[in-house]
Amino acid sequence: MKAIPLYLVLLFLHSALAGQQSNGPANDGALTGNHPALSATSSDRTSSAKQKQSAKSARKQAPAKPLKRTKIDASMVGYIEDAAVQSQVRVRFDAGFNAPRPDRAEYFYAGCDGSSGCAGAIQRTLNFQQLYLKGEYAPLERFSAFVQVPFRWVQPSFVPNTGTPTLSSGGGISDVQAGLRFAAIASGSRRLTFQIGADFPTGDGSAGLGTNHYSIEPNVLFFQRISDRCAIEAEAGDSHPIGGTIYVPNASPTTPAQNFAGDVAMYGIGPSYQLIKHDSYRVTPVLELVSWHVFGGLQTGPAEAVQSAAGINVLNAKLGARASFSDGSSIYAGFGRSLTSDIWYRNLFRIEYRRVF
Repeated sequence: MKAIPLYLVLLFLHSALAGQQSNGPANDGALTGNHPALSATSSDRTSSAKQKQSAKSARKQAPAKPLKRTKIDASMVGYIEDAAVQSQVRVRFDAGFNAPRPDRAEYFYAGCDGSSGCAGAIQRTLNFQQLYLKGEYAPLERFSAFVQVPFRWVQPSFVPNTGTPTLSSGGGISDVQAGLRFAAIASGSRRLTFQIGADFPTGDGSAGLGTNHYSIEPNVLFFQRISDRCAIEAEAGDSHPIGGTIYVPNASPTTPAQNFAGDVAMYGIGPSYQLIKHDSYRVTPVLELVSWHVFGGLQTGPAEAVQSAAGINVLNAKLGARASFSDGSSIYAGFGRSLTSDIWYRNLFRIEYRRVF
């Protein structure tokens, strides 16, 4: 083998060293973090940290959200039961004048038991006042339970020189009512609610404070919004007595005993119009027409004569207005007057405070 010249060996070593020096910066870059992939990862981390810090600062500087307030109640009626299923408290006061047949079908108070042939002074009329305290709780959106406790004061008036009155002026607790409500339809523009109530004989019937019997009251309640300002509400139901005062006429022992209590159907309609509409309050006049039909029972007529009450119809007109506020409270004031010859009362004034939650 021939010997390799020394100058060729030196030339090869020089070329190899020159190539390693030219590749050095690239390798150093990979080791020191200047590689493009590593540089991009570091940049993303920095950008993400800046975004989190910016969002945190924005949350600190953002103004506090306003407190959530109860929407203004859509129901405006004052005599018809409203169809809204909701948690609420209600305080209502009535002042009624000239009620000539308050024992009719034992709808307002108890009738004569017939033990003395209804002897006594002839009642000419009755004035009364009632304070109702009602609480309703809705654990679900479409279901609620309620209790109403009434207090009553009566001032009877008698025909002079007709005997000793068996009823005097006084007051006390009247018949307590409790019930359940279920909304079959519940939207912003329409409501259809079924209500079942029960009256308990907690009032003293002999003092004109109660009926002396239990009652079951099924009702159907309806609300329909017609326009942004106009709505219409309606109610239909029945008061069905369980028990009642048994009347046995002494003058005619052969006449069969009869129950003073009888079924009374009630139905009404009430259109309303928002006359004043603001974000925080509204004022809405409402006209309600309310009617009753008596299916049976008795009533004390002129000269203490006991008569049948079956077939009697009563129609009342109620005119009032409700002021509603954004905190869920409202105040109603109205006046009712009978439009028929048969009446429960001639005139009635009502004022009410309601708060929904």
